[in-house]
Amino acid sequence: MPDRPDESPTEPAAAPERRPRLVSAQDVDDADDVLFAHPPRVVRRWLCECGVDYPCTDVRFALLVKSSAEAGE
Repeated sequence: MPDRPDESPTEPAAAPERRPRLVSAQDVDDADDVLFAHPPRVVRRWLCECGVDYPCTDVRFALLVKSSAEAGE
C-alpha cells in the first residue's frame, strides 16, 4: 500500500476473470416458466397458539394419547 497519493498506481484495477455460468440459458427460461405457472396465492390455514400450523406436534401427541385411552376403555 502506498504511503503517499502520488505513489498510487495509475492503472485501473484488472477486471475479474469471468467464470463459467452455473446454469444454461435454457435453465433460466425453464425457471421463468415454472415461476409463471406457480404464482403465490393467499391461503387461509389454522395456526396453533404456539405459532406453527395446527395441529402442532404436541397436539398430535395429545390426540394420540386421548384416542388410545378412549380405545382402551
